Amino acid sequence: MVATKPSQSDHVEMISSAIEDPPGKDGMTVAEKAYIATESEHTMTVWDALKRYRKACLWSMAFSLTIIMDGYDTAILGSLQAFPAFQYKFGHQVGDTADYQLSPRWQAAIGLSNPLGNLIGVYINAFLTERIGHKKTLLGTLVYLCAAICITFFAQSVQMFFAGSLLSGFAWGVFTTMAPAYASEVCPVVLRSYLETWVVICWGLGQFVSFGLLKSYSSQKRDYWAWRIPIGVQWAWPVIIIPIIAFAPDSPWWLVRKGRVDAAERSVLRISTATRQEAKQAVALTTHTNELEKAECEGTGLLDCFRGNNLWRTEIACAAWTIQQLSGFVVSGYGTYFFQQAGLKTEDSFSMSVGQAGIHLVCNLVALPVHGRFGRRPLFLVGIVLMACTWFIIGFVALAPASSAQGYAESAIYMLWYVVYQITIGPGSYIIVGETSTTRLRSHTISIARNCYNITSILNTVVGPYILNPTAGNWKGKCGFLTGGLLVLSFVWAFFRLPEMIGRTYEELDILFAMNLSARQFKNRLLSTFTIASCDRRQDASYLHLLWKEIATGKLCYTGCLAY
Repeated sequence: MVATKPSQSDHVEMISSAIEDPPGKDGMTVAEKAYIATESEHTMTVWDALKRYRKACLWSMAFSLTIIMDGYDTAILGSLQAFPAFQYKFGHQVGDTADYQLSPRWQAAIGLSNPLGNLIGVYINAFLTERIGHKKTLLGTLVYLCAAICITFFAQSVQMFFAGSLLSGFAWGVFTTMAPAYASEVCPVVLRSYLETWVVICWGLGQFVSFGLLKSYSSQKRDYWAWRIPIGVQWAWPVIIIPIIAFAPDSPWWLVRKGRVDAAERSVLRISTATRQEAKQAVALTTHTNELEKAECEGTGLLDCFRGNNLWRTEIACAAWTIQQLSGFVVSGYGTYFFQQAGLKTEDSFSMSVGQAGIHLVCNLVALPVHGRFGRRPLFLVGIVLMACTWFIIGFVALAPASSAQGYAESAIYMLWYVVYQITIGPGSYIIVGETSTTRLRSHTISIARNCYNITSILNTVVGPYILNPTAGNWKGKCGFLTGGLLVLSFVWAFFRLPEMIGRTYEELDILFAMNLSARQFKNRLLSTFTIASCDRRQDASYLHLLWKEIATGKLCYTGCLAY
């Protein structure tokens, strides 16, 4: 291999020759086909991608329908605790009043059930998906969920309801990690942000349906079915989703990792309008990226996420989802309850929650072109700053004497925070997590990141009731000072550690991370094309490892599609 030394001025070096691989039946090498596919990715517009990959978009959107279930269930668990009929069934009477409340202990336990189940579910997904693929894993999980819902629906005690929610959480863990991974693997670079944002939109759709149902039953304080009907509605989703997913193609990336190249080409043909030659080029790029990542790290286990360059990538994915939780710490999981503690009536608090779900959908639609245009890092940083300001304002408003006007003011500012969140960090975190990891470690990286989210959610759930409950901390809006402070720390991390990844193929991201650049250098780093030249055939693994080491240590600065 021949490579010139980088000049001091531009700090760029080009790989001018590469190991030759034998031409296929079409007369082209894998490297040449990968190069053509890379150029196609960079020149493709959003409209071209939508026309060419419309079937991939539809299949990705179908997988993301499971996120509607997750959003629905999360909203149900967070709002049922403020639901009169649920409080009457599982709570205790407060003094001599007609009001009922769950004890803080069980309030926290029910809130914990979902994230605790998620902790296990995300690793179940990582384990099963790598072995049997996305489709079979999802179909099996949907069947399992139908059985788990029976426990919560027929619950006769708060303990039984907790057990059912915990078991259902296993399925939610699978859904939350599979949808963004599948979306990132079947769509081209230019559509990644759009399909990852669709995942968040589905989450908002689930919330909207949940809050709408709860509001319609919120006035029925003793009705047995007032809380059971919202639980039973969860059975409707698998009936819709299972027949669709049964015909879905598996990810070409997963098929390549399993050595099923022909099946990967057929999958590309199913998710796009590509010709057979174009499908071969797309799979060549996938194969090429897979070989490059194998040269860096042969393993695909959980611990490999913490080795070498993968450690920073895992850190970014974990931090992105953790900051999602920190940005609304204490309050975000108890929105309806927060509105009530701020002074709103029960019916008004559920109306605010319905409005919040509507804002979610509208803002995510706004976020679609915004993230495609401005990238990840700028929106993430701006979002953190604006959200911190809203929380500090809520904290200062809460210092005033309690009144109905104060409660409505806090609720209105909370809604402003929610607008900023759903345009910036809400979808932004999913986009970042979906494209940060290597393709070989994607399932494990997303699982680890999601469990960081779940652990923070557990902390939020445990602390929240004791901070907000009037019989405990009774902080009300003053919790804004705590959340605002956490966002200040989040900004410091994001400024120094979050790179810009918009418009990069997964192969290019592998190289950028291997070059040990600072986060702020990613955006302007130019990766130009390479020249393929004939040389001795050397395809052994030791040479690839040596080549990768030279790139990672800066002896070679990768500037294109590496031929092997």
